Amino acid sequence: MTAQGNDWSQWGALWRDQPAIDVARLRRDAARKRWRMRVFVALEIAMSLVAFGSCLWRMMTTSGRWQLWSGASLLLVILLQILYLHVRRGTWRASGQDVRSLQQLTIVRAKAGIRLARINLWSTLAWTVFTLLISAPELEPSRWQADHRLRLMLTLQVAVNGPLILATVALCAWYIRRQRKRIESVGAMGLSEDAPAHRI
Repeated sequence: MTAQGNDWSQWGALWRDQPAIDVARLRRDAARKRWRMRVFVALEIAMSLVAFGSCLWRMMTTSGRWQLWSGASLLLVILLQILYLHVRRGTWRASGQDVRSLQQLTIVRAKAGIRLARINLWSTLAWTVFTLLISAPELEPSRWQADHRLRLMLTLQVAVNGPLILATVALCAWYIRRQRKRIESVGAMGLSEDAPAHRI
């Protein structure tokens, strides 16, 4: 057998070893993901509006350090919502209905998900540190030990916000790992994760 014949045999073997791709399933998954994104974005915007109203109310009813905290939180809410919408650009639809376009969309969405998780993670940590700095005077033992109402409020804040912050950090870390595995699974099908094609 000639060298060319050997090459054709090897290429044929490689082609047969490629994993089968269910195009219809990719299309269904892309459509379902788009609907989930729409619902999630709607809820996200609603929560941002509630947070915006709460921060605005606190700005109008507080003074000093806590008015500063309310203003900074208000700016953070606005900034986060802008970032959320910006990161999701190009993640709504594939550039086509072929396998490559659908796989590229999966990669683009996974990368956007990683960026969103990182934004949530670091913004949560930054907001927590800023809140602790603002509330430092109230956290002094001499203050809360002598004030029953303050002690009760601090206990409630720790009991509610502590688990929420830990859950947010854990969820973001888990979600980042999940999206990285999704990128790897698409890469295993022969598509580079650097493929840029998608429609904004």
